[in-house]
Amino acid sequence: MSALQTLLKEQHITPPSSFVDPPLTPPPTDKKIFTQVPRVLTLFRERKAGTYGERDSWAVFRLAIGEYDELERQLEREESLWGYVKDKIHYDFFARSNRLVVRMPTSRHEYLIEGAENAIRCELNRIRCGSDKAALFAQKVLLARSTDIYFPVDDAPTTTESKHVPDASFRHADAKYPGIIIEVSYSQKRKDLGRLAEEYLLDSDASVRVVIGFDIEYGGKGSRKAALLVWRTRVFHTDDGDELRVVQEIADEVFRDDQGNPTDHQGLRLQLSDFACEGLTEDLVGDEDQEILLPTQQLCQYLTAAEDEMRRRGMLVKNSLPPGMKKRKRSRTPPDKMTSDDEAKYVEREQKVAKCMSDDDPDYEQTSMSSTLSE
Repeated sequence: MSALQTLLKEQHITPPSSFVDPPLTPPPTDKKIFTQVPRVLTLFRERKAGTYGERDSWAVFRLAIGEYDELERQLEREESLWGYVKDKIHYDFFARSNRLVVRMPTSRHEYLIEGAENAIRCELNRIRCGSDKAALFAQKVLLARSTDIYFPVDDAPTTTESKHVPDASFRHADAKYPGIIIEVSYSQKRKDLGRLAEEYLLDSDASVRVVIGFDIEYGGKGSRKAALLVWRTRVFHTDDGDELRVVQEIADEVFRDDQGNPTDHQGLRLQLSDFACEGLTEDLVGDEDQEILLPTQQLCQYLTAAEDEMRRRGMLVKNSLPPGMKKRKRSRTPPDKMTSDDEAKYVEREQKVAKCMSDDDPDYEQTSMSSTLSE
């Protein structure tokens, strides 16, 4: 017997090799706990249920690597919520910085967007009636509205993409990206809107020709001011070679004053060639490249109509049933099973995560906080 064995025997110590099972230790796991996914889903559910205020129309989340993919996986399991998000909520995922920006258009947003879309469509219809090259081009321009747009990220794996959902867009049938994108923003998010325009223009390699921003003054002062912003790209010649940069062609041009009256600004001017990338607009030269104009008075009408509609909500007409009339609905069928077998586990996990998070967690920013889209 060796000296070590004699010593262990005298002190009644069991050598490690004699254990049948190893001591109990937490099993290793590579599964990540994503803290922001429950928050984003809760925001979506609250918005769907109508419990999230219209004033809080912009929220920014810092995500961990891989967390955006997990968010989309969980959303797809909840079919009804996924359908609502695709239809009603716009969000942007900036893959370079893993930032998720959730934008929820209000009634004022929607009316202005619809008005601008209709006005541009009317101008396109006017051009389509001809038989020249401009007419043939205009006939292939489509209203894409809030179509998902994906951009590859430079110096990243090919599967890494940013995703954006614009408020409105117009795309040529033969183009990969829309030529014109329209976004509506509140004044406190003006800087974010500029960064979003930069993503659209540069990440598309200038295939997106114009980004239009409508900046609505919103706050407790009762201002009705609204401004127009327009971004384009321009090539700059430098000592290190040519550089594609974004320039703000129109900055803070007020088209409606504090009282809601039109200003003397000319309005929004576009060219037909703005609706597609250069490879599809080579034939639009001279008179073929027709102008499309949305006058200031017209833009103000859309905003005024939106505000009037919001004020009249409680006075709108509906049918009134005679006293005593009952309404009979079909018998209720048993409720459908949850779309995900993991729903119960998810709810429990969501509650645990919420309990563990401190109030000063910097990973979540509400609309009242000043946040930018850059790292």
